Amino acid sequence: MTSRFPDPDLPDNRSLKAAVSQRVKAFFVMNNTRIYADKRFYFLGAMAASALVLGFALPDDKTPPPAANAMASVLPSFDLTRDDLFLEEGRFDALSETHLTLKSGQNLGPLLQQNGVSPQTAYKVTQAFGSVFDPRKLRAGQNFALSFDGDTLTDLTFKPNVDTTVFVSRGDGDNFSARQLTAELKFDRMRVSGTIENSLYLDASRLGAPDKVIQQFANIYEYSVDFQRDIRKGDAFELFFEVSRDHNGKVVKARNLLFTSFSPRGRTMDYYLFEDDKGRENFYDADGKTAKRKLRATPVNGARLSSTYGKRRHPVLGYRKMHKGVDFAAPRGTPIMAAGNGTVERANRFGSFGNYIKIRHSDGYQTAYAHLKGFARGIKAGAYVTQDQIIGYVGTTGRSTGPHLHYEVHKNGRAINPRTLNQLSGKPIAKKDRPAFDARRKAVDAMRADYAKADLVAEAAPIALPAGYGVLAAPN
Repeated sequence: MTSRFPDPDLPDNRSLKAAVSQRVKAFFVMNNTRIYADKRFYFLGAMAASALVLGFALPDDKTPPPAANAMASVLPSFDLTRDDLFLEEGRFDALSETHLTLKSGQNLGPLLQQNGVSPQTAYKVTQAFGSVFDPRKLRAGQNFALSFDGDTLTDLTFKPNVDTTVFVSRGDGDNFSARQLTAELKFDRMRVSGTIENSLYLDASRLGAPDKVIQQFANIYEYSVDFQRDIRKGDAFELFFEVSRDHNGKVVKARNLLFTSFSPRGRTMDYYLFEDDKGRENFYDADGKTAKRKLRATPVNGARLSSTYGKRRHPVLGYRKMHKGVDFAAPRGTPIMAAGNGTVERANRFGSFGNYIKIRHSDGYQTAYAHLKGFARGIKAGAYVTQDQIIGYVGTTGRSTGPHLHYEVHKNGRAINPRTLNQLSGKPIAKKDRPAFDARRKAVDAMRADYAKADLVAEAAPIALPAGYGVLAAPN
């Protein structure tokens, strides 16, 4: 092998000494060398002798080149600056990595054992893992990266979300330790606006809104909008929220909506996120009234309105009769939610209504739920329930032709159309929080205006063309 020592004609030979020194230090530090242990110090002696010879014989600035050439001829012919010298053959071939995916019903311990990890090691890994991450939060489809040295598991890496990573590493002996690291993501704001052409989800998603933000939008308006019956093509929407992006500009995490606007059938409803001095968050309109209504107009999700409020021909009795509620057709067992906070007046069998629940709310309101398959745990007369709490399940008990929920709303003892509940105003913000809310609303509006202006500038910007093709000006 050709020597790569510094040119002896050059005045500085310190790099050669440094190279020799580096290899000697590496010899003491690295255990994975190709020199066997019993011959290790013979090699050290040879290296030391070479270093001494170099120290006395290397030419200084006045030494003529021939002497330096003669010195170079007695040095070893291998390249001492190569980092891969003396590495043990096959050492890195023994290192490997395996990726595992958690399946439905699986736990981490059995998953490890099914992939060659001994029961004892799997137990120690899961114990260490559980010290920093709750195993009950594991979900099917999540991935684990396992590192092996030969057949020995050395590390486990788990990334439950974009900003959290869990490391489990082998320490002394067969012990394992775990640590959890949380990345500090940088967030900026994003504005999405448009009109409904297909569906809210498809249109907002096409414009770049993450699923989490779209779901939050739906949760805000579910008290005042029936998404299956109130939405029409052309209804306008706007979502203003915070996101974090990767180096390619892709959204990797979204925070809460800061502002949202929706105009079903031309009725515009704007809401702003506000956090009070106790850390409680809620959405309020410009007048400081919450998006959440006193009572739900639709206490079951994903149901089809099968019968409206008013006179109709009864499907079982065969004659016209006042229908004092609305019917929602849904699969048997679909959860039913309490329309609002209140006290259960009755939860039992009630004539042609079958399994029946009646709840007393404030301000003279009552809601009733009929034909239930059964009641949720703890639902009985006298029990207090909160809005959106599951109280029962869709069924077809009593005088019924198929699985559905019969839902009634009473005001001061008289039945009213549940569809009018979306006209109820929400609870107003506390007076002491109103100044802070107004300041926050103005700040959000200013940010929205800046983003809207930037969108207009981007839309009006000239299209860049290669040189020689002229300039395409923005339209007047």
